[in-house]
Amino acid sequence: MKPLLPKTGKEMIRPSGRAHYRPFSLGIVLLMAAALWTPFAFSEQASSGEGGRTRIVFPVQDGNEIKNAVLDAVSQGSIGKNLWQARGNVTIHYEDILITTDEVIYNHETKDGYTVGRTHFSQGKQWLTCSRVEFNFGTQTGTFYDATGYTDEEFLITGRKVVKTGKDTYSIEHGSFTTCQEENPKWQFSASRSDIRLDHTAHLRNTVLKVKGFPVFYTPYTIIPLEKKIRNSGFTTFSTGTSTSKGWVFSQGYYQTMGRSADLMIYGDYFTLRGLAMGGTLRTRPNQSTHLNISAYGIRDKEDQGGVQLIVDGESRLKNGWRAVAKVNITSSFEFRRAFSDSFKQATRSTEYSSVFLTRNHESFATNIAFERNEVAFPVKSLITSKLPSLEFLSLGTPVGNSTFVFSFKSSIDGVSRKDSLSETEGIIHRLDLYPRLTLRLPPLLGFSFSPSIGVRETYYGAQYSENQEEGIINQDLHRQYADLIIDMKMPSLAKDYDASWLGTFRHVVEPYATYRWTHGIEDPRKIVRFDENDAVADTSEIEYGLVNRFYTKKQNGAGTQEKHEFMSVALIQKYYFDPSFGGAFQPGHTNSFYPLNTVTGFYQTGIERRLSPISAIVRIWQQNRLHHDFRMDYDTALQRWRNASLSTRWIQGKVSIAGTYFRTFRTEPELFPSNHIQSSVAYGIPSRGLSSSVTLSYDFYTSKLLNSQTRVSYAWNCCGVITEFRQYSLRGRIESQFSISFALKGLGSIGNMRNQDDLF
Repeated sequence: MKPLLPKTGKEMIRPSGRAHYRPFSLGIVLLMAAALWTPFAFSEQASSGEGGRTRIVFPVQDGNEIKNAVLDAVSQGSIGKNLWQARGNVTIHYEDILITTDEVIYNHETKDGYTVGRTHFSQGKQWLTCSRVEFNFGTQTGTFYDATGYTDEEFLITGRKVVKTGKDTYSIEHGSFTTCQEENPKWQFSASRSDIRLDHTAHLRNTVLKVKGFPVFYTPYTIIPLEKKIRNSGFTTFSTGTSTSKGWVFSQGYYQTMGRSADLMIYGDYFTLRGLAMGGTLRTRPNQSTHLNISAYGIRDKEDQGGVQLIVDGESRLKNGWRAVAKVNITSSFEFRRAFSDSFKQATRSTEYSSVFLTRNHESFATNIAFERNEVAFPVKSLITSKLPSLEFLSLGTPVGNSTFVFSFKSSIDGVSRKDSLSETEGIIHRLDLYPRLTLRLPPLLGFSFSPSIGVRETYYGAQYSENQEEGIINQDLHRQYADLIIDMKMPSLAKDYDASWLGTFRHVVEPYATYRWTHGIEDPRKIVRFDENDAVADTSEIEYGLVNRFYTKKQNGAGTQEKHEFMSVALIQKYYFDPSFGGAFQPGHTNSFYPLNTVTGFYQTGIERRLSPISAIVRIWQQNRLHHDFRMDYDTALQRWRNASLSTRWIQGKVSIAGTYFRTFRTEPELFPSNHIQSSVAYGIPSRGLSSSVTLSYDFYTSKLLNSQTRVSYAWNCCGVITEFRQYSLRGRIESQFSISFALKGLGSIGNMRNQDDLF
């Protein structure tokens, strides 16, 4: 199993812009010199080689094994009582190690020796060159002078003096490290002294980060993981910033490894106007099928806006198809999240959903055991619903014998609760739900296709709303039962080919359809406590009808053949309600939200009773992966006014990309809120190469305010890169501004306080 790699965690209130380091290895390079320190016995009988050169083969002690090394030179022999000399293009071959120099002098008695002239060590992709080497075979120590070389394909090291102090330890005086292969590197770390243990760590003292030889960052002590150990404990990069509501902020963290499969990050933020905030993230991956991340952040605020946030993200794949999942996001108060979030998206998100469940899917059947909590923030008091627990069984559909019938069902046993500003359940109440369904699949006839489906639902509640509104929710059983019928009807489609038009050659297909829905039997719907979407159901008798226009062209696929491609669709959809009161569930003058009002458009809330629903228009355009548009509008036939409009778009052409989303809602009814909001992003370049930039903004035309903006500019070279970012957002008089910078160094990672960009959609 590979060790856990540091990565971006879940979205927290507090930014996690910490430094991440990728290890590099110096040890494999210095192992090239190991042969020079291994005791061997010289043989003074030199054999003649090609070109008049002399060669000797001598044994090398490698643990309990003796291996042979070959010393080849123009001439060699004894030059004194205990001295042996090899001169002229001296080469030493030992397994895959090659050592070359001008001259080697060795003392048999003291086991001291040295090389004369430029000395070169190489082994595979690693090599090291120095002006001379002093060594001792007995102690297996020595000194390399003016050393330069590569530890692998990335790291270039230099050192005025490299001293081998033990079997696997080295010390470098006035050394440097870089991954830039040029005379004047774009970046390098220089240190007055570096202590190295092979395959472990490098400890650098008085470290200076230089960019084109100019010092930009200093730290008195740095620990860098080497070779096999890719993580190491230590303090993360210190960062600071300013906030209009919290003052200056000073941030520091500590990263602690916990074996090969876990780590812990502890950090603190000190706000000059608010106090000290603390947070931590624990990550563990005990095996390939299990991971668990736990993050917490909190502050005791001086202005009574403090709180705590807990985020849990975990998953484990168990035996026999079972899977355990934890997705928890809990904040003690919306006011705390709004005050201490460092992005507009986090500060304005009004919902928090948490779930811990055990599930198993087998063929068309599924079993779920879940604990859930859902919170929606409102000005007075949040709405909180919980399932503690929920046991659910369902089947997506099973053929009944050899017939054309398909049987499906959904059943659940829940312990549920609800709390809002008007009422609250007394603890956990029970809910039992059983919902079988039978669908008939009929073959098409003359282009017509019918698919009827009928279901019966029985639901038992342990509580209900009292007829006396002041009593709220009372613990009195309620039985809800209803039957429903759905008939999907597809009619013959019309098609026509166009060979010469301003759109080119294409095929136009018109597909009419209709869906009839009938639901009957729900009595006293206002007594039903709504815990989730299963409870928001009303009687109805309606027909939904529409025309879908599809436009096709031909394109060439990867196999070189042409295939049909839908590049545009235009749909017009409307409903007719035979029962506009929905069995008495509809309340005129109030915002109604229940099934089946929500089956056509996302802006379905209304307080006007009507037989004809607004007409929904949906236009989609695709052009392979470079262009996508989604345009939607609702027109109210009763008021003869547009109710809303939305546009989502994405366009990519070369290095330029544009994405955006626009929403506009009109106050056609007193209960509806108007809005006029755009969020867009423009980017240029490729972040991994050369110059790139992006601008993301969110603007409210209704209030004429720039809600959020983020500008990022980066430049990436072959061995490093720099990223700068400025972000700002405004929320209820609170204006937050933040400037971030990060250096990306090849072979190491990034240093700085840069956060990941927020998603646009």
